Amino acid sequence: MLAATHAAFSTALYLGGAAVFEYKLDPIAWGLTMLFSLMPDIDLPVSKVGRPLFFISVPLEKRFGHRTITHSFIGVAILAVLASPLYLFYTLYFWAILGGYWSHLQIDMANIRGVDLFWPSPIRVVMPGKVKFRLEVGSKAEMIVLCSMLVFCVGLYPLSSLGIRGGLHQILKDFDISYDEYVKVQGLNFYSVELKAIDNLTLEHIECNCPILGAWQSGLIVEFNGKTRAVGKSQMHHNLFPTDTVLIKGEPLRVISQRVDMKGRSLRWLVDNLKANHDYYLLGDLYVDAEKMVNVSQIDTYHPVIWGGDTVKLHYAKAEDLRDYLNLTAIRGEVVELSFEGGKNEAKVPTALRAF
Repeated sequence: MLAATHAAFSTALYLGGAAVFEYKLDPIAWGLTMLFSLMPDIDLPVSKVGRPLFFISVPLEKRFGHRTITHSFIGVAILAVLASPLYLFYTLYFWAILGGYWSHLQIDMANIRGVDLFWPSPIRVVMPGKVKFRLEVGSKAEMIVLCSMLVFCVGLYPLSSLGIRGGLHQILKDFDISYDEYVKVQGLNFYSVELKAIDNLTLEHIECNCPILGAWQSGLIVEFNGKTRAVGKSQMHHNLFPTDTVLIKGEPLRVISQRVDMKGRSLRWLVDNLKANHDYYLLGDLYVDAEKMVNVSQIDTYHPVIWGGDTVKLHYAKAEDLRDYLNLTAIRGEVVELSFEGGKNEAKVPTALRAF
C-alpha cells in the first residue's frame, strides 16, 4: 500500500480507539502511530522510510526480502521489546507505536500478495480471501479506499474527543449516562448539568444549567434557584424527574472540608460561626434528644435536612435550610463543612472553626 494509505488507516484506528476506549488524544501519540505505520516497509529501500534508513533497509531486503520478517509476528515482537521502556513511563506512546506498526500489517493483508504474518512459515495471510476484492498498490481502488478513510477520519475526529458514550450522551441526553459519567469523574472539576425536568410535587416543567454538588440514591444533587434538589428517576427519593440531561465539564476543582464535633452544640451555634464570605454545604448525622421536641412528619423525597426520630441528617444543607432546626442541640455527631474552590473563587475556613 501507499504511505498515505497506511497513515490514513493508522489514523482511523487511533481515532477509533479514542472513541471506544476514551483515552485522551495526544499529538505525539498520534504522530508516533502514523510514523510507525510506515516502519514495516523498512525492508524496502525505495519506500518512504527505507530511503532515509537505507543502511538498514538494503541489508534487510537482501537477507529476507520484502514483506517477510518485518511484516510478521516476529517483527512485532522485536519492536515490542525495543519499545518496552516506554511502557513503564509513557504507556500510551508504547501502544501507539505497536498499534501503528500493526495497522500496516493489517491493511497489507488486503493487498493482492498479502503478508507473511507467520514468517518463516510460507503461509500468507490475506483478507479478503477472493483476489478480485483485494487492492493493488496505487490502483484506483486504493485511491477510493484512501479518500474514504480520509472522510471517515474527519467525521470520526469529534467522536474521538467525546467517546462513543459521550457522543451518545450528546445525542440521547440520557440521565443514566450523565450520572455514570459524573460518578467516574467527580471531585476533579466543576460540573453542571443542562437539565430539563419535571418537579415531582408540583409537576412544573423546569429548564436550567444547574451546578452539581454530588451524587445521591442513583441521582444527582444540584443547586436550583439557590436550593439543593435531587434529580433522578425515583419519585420516592428525588425531587426532579429528568427528561433531558447533558453533563457539562467546568474548571478544575478543589474541595476543602472541615470536620466539626457537634457534641453539646446547637445548630444555631454552627450557623453563627459559619458566617463566612464563601459558599458552603453541610453534611453529617446529628443525634439529638427526641423527647425535648415533637417530631415532624417527613416526606420521602430528598431534602437537605431530614429529621426522623432522634437523628438529624444533613446532606448538602445551607444555613437557610436550618432555620426550623436552630434550637436543636446535638448529643453526639459530627458535621462536615464543604467549600468548593475553583477558578477565581477562593474558599476560606471561618476563623471560629479552624481549631477543628
